[in-house]
Order: sequence, then structure tokens, then C-alpha cells
Amino acid sequence: MALAGHQQGRTAEAYRWFERNRGACGASGPYAEEFDIAQRQLRGNLPQAFVHALLLEAAARLGE
Repeated sequence: MALAGHQQGRTAEAYRWFERNRGACGASGPYAEEFDIAQRQLRGNLPQAFVHALLLEAAARLGE
């Protein structure tokens, strides 16, 4: 959504979406694959590479 907003010239909206997604990062890394319901914490394997790639692309484009 951040990249789509940026492409359409909606800079403020793009920054809001980026910060919202960046705020979802957990202690174990940016994006975990599982959520432990009992302890209410992010768990799981290594995060998905394509999710990180899009996060980095959005950061690079918004940083221009």
C-alpha cells in the first residue's frame, strides 16, 4: 500500500502505511511467520524474504 500510494503521488498516505507496517515488527525480527496466542508474542521461523524485499523497496523509494 505504501508503494501504491507513493506511485500515485499520495506521499503522506504512503508514509502512514509504511510506518504502520514497520510498527508491526517483532522482537525476533521484522516479520515472524507465527503468533503465539498464549503469550501474545511473535514466534516462528525466519521471516519471509519477499516481505523483507518489499519493506526495503518501500523504504528506499520513500527515502528518495
